[in-house]
Amino acid sequence: GIEYNFFPYEESSRRAFTLQYLVGPHHWDYEEETIYGQLAETRWQESLTARLSLVQPWGRWSTSLTGQHYLHDTDLYRVTVSGSLNVRLFQGFSLRVSGNYSKIHDQLHLPASDYTEEELLLRQFQTGTDFRYFTSFGITYRFGSIFNNVVNPRFGGSGGEGMMIMM
Repeated sequence: GIEYNFFPYEESSRRAFTLQYLVGPHHWDYEEETIYGQLAETRWQESLTARLSLVQPWGRWSTSLTGQHYLHDTDLYRVTVSGSLNVRLFQGFSLRVSGNYSKIHDQLHLPASDYTEEELLLRQFQTGTDFRYFTSFGITYRFGSIFNNVVNPRFGGSGGEGMMIMM
């Protein structure tokens, strides 16, 4: 993969606007035959992500947009937009809200077998979908040494921020 930050590296612990391109193989071994007649497969996938992250005295904000697809069939793709906001209430303690929405057209792994109503209600099998979304709310408490350094903010790493507990 390759990543480029539009802000200088010295500022990467406070703000970052990055473009990240990744390409590589993914391998799966399935328990059941898929809707495509596969029990195992390896597919190459590529993705492009734009991410904005800001750390301010009042808290943190980040948002991203990712597009990905399989190289063997560009009709098998996924687009995801996500964001999170942490509002600092006092040292180390913040309120958090986050969300994610995905437009999905890349489900190679769906089993070919039919499901009973019970299996479907108990979520023992995954069914096909065109979208997925979630939101979460909670509190976050961060602690650690004030002498920690940011080790590597690249490729989504945050390094050296101490421990985080989410509820």
